[in-house]
Amino acid sequence: MATLRIGKLFHLTPLVDDLDGAVEFFTSVFAPLVYYRGYAAHWHREASLMAIADSIIEPLLPLPPADGAVGTSWFRYMESFGPRVHNVAIYCDDLESLAARLDERGVRYTDAGVSTTLFIHPKDSPGMLEFSTSTWSQSGDPRFSPRWDDFARDYWAHRLPLGLERLSHITTVVRDRDAAREFYTGALDAVVLPEQPGIDAATSHFVVVGEGVVFELAEPSGPGRPADELERCGEGVIGVTFKVRDLDAARTYLANREAGEIHEGPGRLSFDASRTWGCEYAFGDRALEGDRRQ
Repeated sequence: MATLRIGKLFHLTPLVDDLDGAVEFFTSVFAPLVYYRGYAAHWHREASLMAIADSIIEPLLPLPPADGAVGTSWFRYMESFGPRVHNVAIYCDDLESLAARLDERGVRYTDAGVSTTLFIHPKDSPGMLEFSTSTWSQSGDPRFSPRWDDFARDYWAHRLPLGLERLSHITTVVRDRDAAREFYTGALDAVVLPEQPGIDAATSHFVVVGEGVVFELAEPSGPGRPADELERCGEGVIGVTFKVRDLDAARTYLANREAGEIHEGPGRLSFDASRTWGCEYAFGDRALEGDRRQ
């Protein structure tokens, strides 16, 4: 079986009910480079794309359908579950090979009417995944600039008080962490990191997809937010953790933001997900064991 040519994270897509508020939150906390904001008729949505170190966040406002029309899948999803992360998008240069791999496993997918995109059916994978070729995306994605890595390290890690180095990992709550790991390794050639602690009230596997997209596959181990989210919404993204240089400096910086209460745990700071559109944005100074992005 041929190895898939999967690239870096394209974007994380939190569905929001207030795009202006979401842009204000991300701007206040992360000082992103915003390189797109607009309306797309095909998706009937308004959105913004913002670069934050090595990652892209796409807060997206699904718009209600016209009278008598059917709402988009994004709109229906937010109607059912409220604001929360809908999907993780990753670059992939060969969607045809990916589709063949999925066909072999009986995994459903769609291009949603766009030939450069493949969405895996959310009931056939642990969390909603999107794959996109670079046909149009690279032209606007600033991370493909030859000087981006040096700029990002200097700007986010050293010039800004948050001291943000990179997106550490994306936490996806799953029913069975072993089955989720098998999906990611078997269908997407993911690399498994050593066993290590994850979020509270869960046991986790950590896997790396493509060029450094790290997923925490968190299976609830008892009462708590992971179990509550799994019961309410099913498998999907519930958190994003960023690696910072100095947690004390990050704490001081975040305390001066007007972006909501900061929760603190061992080696970790986070915003309350109820204030940040259903996703817990967290910060830690621990590098994942086995993570080569040092």
